[in-house]
Amino acid sequence: MNRDLNTLEDFIANVHKFGYSLISYNQTKVPCLLVETQLFESIMRESYGKSNLIDTNLNIYDDGHHVFVNLNINFLRTNLEFDFLLYANETTDFFKFLASSGMLGITPHESSQSNVFFVQLPKKDQAEKAYQLILSKLN
Repeated sequence: MNRDLNTLEDFIANVHKFGYSLISYNQTKVPCLLVETQLFESIMRESYGKSNLIDTNLNIYDDGHHVFVNLNINFLRTNLEFDFLLYANETTDFFKFLASSGMLGITPHESSQSNVFFVQLPKKDQAEKAYQLILSKLN
């Protein structure tokens, strides 16, 4: 993550602004990050027609009350790498469905079309462990 996060205010100021939605894909709920249109277009431009190798990491930060998760998505065969900071106190369903589906969607936040770029998590068990850790920190 290439951000300085030292205080609660820093974390709050860097939370992913466009949020997420839950979509149904093959009768499974999949969390879908809403992103800027140009970011989505760059992902599509770099990925279209290529075999993609994508690594995802969840880094959890907490202060005993607030839990933040940095979701790092690294497209290994390109120069694309993104960090999305989510406030887990208010997004537990995102992590629940990330863990259960093992998939993540990315879509433009201002699109009336249903363009979704799906990422299959290479380490679904890590998402399950992260979800359990998030729940333990919130209780």
